[in-house]
Amino acid sequence: MKEITDYDKRLVENREVLEASFIFCLWKNPELFDDYNDFNPSTELMLNDSRFYYSLGKDMSSLNYKSLDHASIYGHLKDNEETRNKFNSLGGYQTVDKMCKIISTENVESYYDTLTKSNMLLDLNDKGFNVINELERFKKMTSSQLYDYYEYQLDDIFLNRGSNVEIEDLEITDEFIDRCNSGEERGLSYSSTAPLMNYHTMGLHKANVQIFAGFSGTGKSSYVVSSYVMPILDEGENITIIANEMNIDAWRHLFLATVLSQKLGYYGLTRKKQKTGSYTPEQLAKIKEAQQYINENYKGRLKFVKIYDYSIDDVRRIIRKMSKRGFGYFIYDTFKSENAASDKVTGELIEASKTLLQVAEKEEVCIIITMQLAIYMENTRYLTASTLSNAKGVKEVVSELILMRKLWDDEFTGKKYDVKPWRYMKDPITGKINGSKEFLTLDENKRYRIMFLDKTRNDEDDICVISKFDGQWNQWKEIGYCNPMHQNRV
Repeated sequence: MKEITDYDKRLVENREVLEASFIFCLWKNPELFDDYNDFNPSTELMLNDSRFYYSLGKDMSSLNYKSLDHASIYGHLKDNEETRNKFNSLGGYQTVDKMCKIISTENVESYYDTLTKSNMLLDLNDKGFNVINELERFKKMTSSQLYDYYEYQLDDIFLNRGSNVEIEDLEITDEFIDRCNSGEERGLSYSSTAPLMNYHTMGLHKANVQIFAGFSGTGKSSYVVSSYVMPILDEGENITIIANEMNIDAWRHLFLATVLSQKLGYYGLTRKKQKTGSYTPEQLAKIKEAQQYINENYKGRLKFVKIYDYSIDDVRRIIRKMSKRGFGYFIYDTFKSENAASDKVTGELIEASKTLLQVAEKEEVCIIITMQLAIYMENTRYLTASTLSNAKGVKEVVSELILMRKLWDDEFTGKKYDVKPWRYMKDPITGKINGSKEFLTLDENKRYRIMFLDKTRNDEDDICVISKFDGQWNQWKEIGYCNPMHQNRV
């Protein structure tokens, strides 16, 4: 950022107040430093005094000071003459006390947003945009509104020039036939991990959004890592995980367990043991081997983004940004309404799914979103879109809808609601499927999941696939098809 004197005075008007209001909110409640731990004073503050106060407050906060009062400040500075002299030259505690009395920590988000907007305007000015002419309009906007304003202006310019609109005859061209014949209409294959579901969905398709949904605790994220993330990486593609619930370490444990079992064939380290530590030499050696495998095969191609709300605008911006960096596949975990208490939740989720489809089509990427199934539907045997929590209408937007639940005790082989699992048999000579069915016996000591393909645009839907699941090593194996009853559990 340039010096304050390098800018038109109208652009840096009240800059001292903007920076001081935000910084002294943090001083007034030092716990707020943790909420803004990604704040970079060297790029977001222009004034040296502001940087001084921020750094001093940050240092004391990191030492667990709960109140930056007169005694604690001078106690902290007693052995640092240079910093103490600087603090006194700025008015000492009297300056701090005066500022803290006139600001409210309840407005910290507003102060931060105003500061962010000011920095955005300076950056736009540096890049040649004439922001002075619209400055009065911008003063009434939030930083998000400013972003949307410029995005709209650019989209409007290019749309009017025809850059994003093509009108063509819908005809069957030779080029289209050649693409179909070469297999380009197939999506990225994940048959290595889920051959049956891959067959019916014809892979993972770009310019599309698909939903993988399940009840809480059924292993949605585990399935996503094993059945989607791994094949995408193995095909040499790049993928970004956007998460608003599980943190990065939880995903690391899933990823590590999957690599250990799938790639190294090692089953001596469960996910639980990963977290408890005290590894044996063998276990530590295998972790290092997995680390090396990941670095050699996947380094730089798997990104993780943690967001702290359910803002679809943030998700859209992340996808647009990462798509420009060569990332063609995205996992969004978990898709929910920004305001679950709103009486317009259903409509908001449908609109949000439309937004994701638009960005998928525009950026030519594949977006897989996980969703929670409605708790009150947990006794439903045969899952359909009606079990989606507050969002049945999103089925009309997405290309694939897969729903998952646990196999219940009364559905095992020989039980009252036996799901009668089966698979097609192969001709012993040709190796091709001959249409005959082989019925399977389920082991009551194992855990199983049923996947319901409720919608696909690439094959027939209403297909049920049963998989064996071992959560200790994140192992998933499709064993065949099944036929769950439509009668609900009482």
